[in-house]
Amino acid sequence: MLYRGLFVALSIPLLMLAGGSESRAQAYNALKECIALSPLNDDIHNCMDNYLDLMDGSLRNITEYVASSLDGDARAGLETSQAAFVEYRRQNCLWYLEFSSPRSEAEQIAKNCLSNMSQQRLQELQALLRSDEDQKQVTSGFYVYGAERNSFQPCGSDTRYWLEGDDNQVGLAQQQYLSIASSELQVLYATFAGNMNDEAQAPPGHQGVFDLEALVDLRVPTESDCRLPGETVQPTVVEPPPAARVSTASDMPVELPPAAPDDTEEQLIAYFGDWLVDCADSSGIRGCRLRVNLGGAQALPPASLSIIRQKEQVTSIEVFFSGREIDQPARILWSVDVVTFGDIVGSEIRVDQTGTRQLVPSSVFLNEELLPTMIKGTEVGVEVLNSLDDNSGERYAGSLLGVTKALTFADDFIRDGGS
Repeated sequence: MLYRGLFVALSIPLLMLAGGSESRAQAYNALKECIALSPLNDDIHNCMDNYLDLMDGSLRNITEYVASSLDGDARAGLETSQAAFVEYRRQNCLWYLEFSSPRSEAEQIAKNCLSNMSQQRLQELQALLRSDEDQKQVTSGFYVYGAERNSFQPCGSDTRYWLEGDDNQVGLAQQQYLSIASSELQVLYATFAGNMNDEAQAPPGHQGVFDLEALVDLRVPTESDCRLPGETVQPTVVEPPPAARVSTASDMPVELPPAAPDDTEEQLIAYFGDWLVDCADSSGIRGCRLRVNLGGAQALPPASLSIIRQKEQVTSIEVFFSGREIDQPARILWSVDVVTFGDIVGSEIRVDQTGTRQLVPSSVFLNEELLPTMIKGTEVGVEVLNSLDDNSGERYAGSLLGVTKALTFADDFIRDGGS
């Protein structure tokens, strides 16, 4: 669904450099990224409205938390300040409606003004909380939410805590996680206001409960964030499916880890439409993994499709079916829009405790038929038959919106690096 893709893509900056500075986040232009995702005026407005809703929720959340710790003149001053900011933001951005033309473009510029001012205000309040973290008991770490998982592991800690506390704040954290995360059980960097309770009962594998009072920050990790004890690639707060090694050149993880491997010299993350692109330069060897989620009409187990891009446009494809055991590639039928490919001869099946992977190696068929059809198409379909003797099965589908730009970005990175 287009609006869902727009919302997920804009929940975090569209392009992030691992280890990037805070000034890069301030330069994030929501309108520019909305236009890049869709040139249609209605889509742009829906995209901007979704982003502004997210920003307003974060602002409201932090303001309420700061206010709850104040009283008297201090609290009254904060309420006056926030009311003045909201009014100034409104008046300042309404001016763009008179300054710009035509009207459709003026409305877009005005919403981008609201976005920019909201970003600045949010960063101001976040910095205020971080500067007073001892008093306000603000804790940073890594958060994962999903099926039977609601775990927070603080920086510098070997233990995990089950997230509980204020129902509204926990619900907000979970909602924002689902909006930001691009894959199942992705590790996000979180800053929570609250207390760790080691005496409270918690599910197995957790030291206790983290009583959440307010969500301060939740985003994709960068290399400059803290690492967990003994962690070099991924934090222990989550056990995501291991990325299959399709080539011996380098590993290109689907999820962005909080810190790149020691030999990774550079890492870039980007979103194009519904596609996430994760590029890395490891010891001078560059490669990218392009990933899109696959879904279906039924409540199917999670699945994803990845395009692995390497030097000289060497390409392979991987499909991952979480929690499923598929014994042979002949049970997996491929299609792009109305073009039916059927099962892919020469592909390989790998099954482990996390699920099944179908690996499609580089070949004439992939390079001259399958991939060009995907680039021109709008939807890729993958149907898993119940058995070779049973034509019925479950169909997964994934959007091809953005795959062309994603491939171009990957090729540029492999050729030129981050420049």
